[in-house]
Amino acid sequence: MRKIILLIAPVTILVIAVFGCAEKRDPNDKVLARVGNHVITEKDLKAKIAKMPPYYQSIAAKNPKRYVEDQVVEMLCYEEGVRKGIDRDKEVKEVINEAKKKIVMAKLIKNEVEDKIVITEDEMKKFYDEHKDEFKTPEMWRASHILVADEKEAREILDGLAKGARFEDLAKVHSIDATASRGGDVGFFRSGQLVPDFENACLKLNVGQTSDIVRTQFGYHIIKLTDKKEPGIKTYQEAKSAIEAELKKKKRNELFNTLVLNLKNKYGVEMNEGAFSLPDKKPNEEKAAVPK
Repeated sequence: MRKIILLIAPVTILVIAVFGCAEKRDPNDKVLARVGNHVITEKDLKAKIAKMPPYYQSIAAKNPKRYVEDQVVEMLCYEEGVRKGIDRDKEVKEVINEAKKKIVMAKLIKNEVEDKIVITEDEMKKFYDEHKDEFKTPEMWRASHILVADEKEAREILDGLAKGARFEDLAKVHSIDATASRGGDVGFFRSGQLVPDFENACLKLNVGQTSDIVRTQFGYHIIKLTDKKEPGIKTYQEAKSAIEAELKKKKRNELFNTLVLNLKNKYGVEMNEGAFSLPDKKPNEEKAAVPK
């Protein structure tokens, strides 16, 4: 059973809507491939691709021939499987019924939950006003660094900076860190995100200043503080997407719980709680559990 599930789990492999049957078609609809009495047309292909998630749409659109070839192989295998009666196999029917159940459930939840989620601008603004503390932003720093393996090289780099060399250029040439390709930029960080010696060196700098040599377990650093953000609170616009996601999640849970409760009341549910209770331990088992 598990092998069958793994083979046919991608529902799209079994969906053959892209293949037309022996019916009248638009004479201007270009035929891309024929499989026995079935055809794949340009219109079929576009309709099938349009139903895919965006990521897969882009893949299929870039190489439509390969996609059609895959569909041809799927159709050939499907037709042969039907010819051999595999569609009537007991295990296959069980898997299909299980897939059908999940598809029906998903559609019900979409209709009764997802499609009924509505978040208004007023709701989001009210949430923002009542939860501003949740949108606090900590003090943050941005730095670039040049990391080398020995102190002598670090000292030579400092001399080069003193003579007017650009920090970013020296980082690209000398730094052994992964940040070298972007001029040593490590991006913004908050307290506790970087190793203490590196972070402490940053805290002593003003924006635009460069440190002396800083040693950490990674090697010898020369650090330049490039930006600093004071602590504050995100604006409503900055927090809006997070607020919307949070409110949608809350409403989704509420609607789903209401749906389940209504269905329980409608159809009736009785749980045999006694069937789930753990059996009492036998006397000898209790003694064995006591450490000697």
